[in-house]
Amino acid sequence: MLIALMDEPVLFVFDSIAHATIEIEPPDAEAEIRAIYDQDAIPYRVEWIRPNRIRRHLFGLFSTIEFGEYSLVPAGNPNPAGLLNLLETYSACDPEEMNGELDALRRRLRAA
Repeated sequence: MLIALMDEPVLFVFDSIAHATIEIEPPDAEAEIRAIYDQDAIPYRVEWIRPNRIRRHLFGLFSTIEFGEYSLVPAGNPNPAGLLNLLETYSACDPEEMNGELDALRRRLRAA
């Protein structure tokens, strides 16, 4: 399970890293990810394989974004306090069906 805080006051929950990288488009990965942890409190970061590029057309009057490619990689040792703070600060999640899983994770982290 991967838990991501983006530019919305809700935690996005993904069942895997692969699922997260499919659902979070490269422009959003570049601009909106604020924090991302797995269920073991390991923080992750975006690592660019090929960065997003802005292409200018017609003498710079129009531009398009050419999506890059990224992966999510571990960014350090487990940080249970950081994950617990994230879970306690943001109570809403997407999908809502994951509320029970996040509550169980909160309890486990508090007990540790």
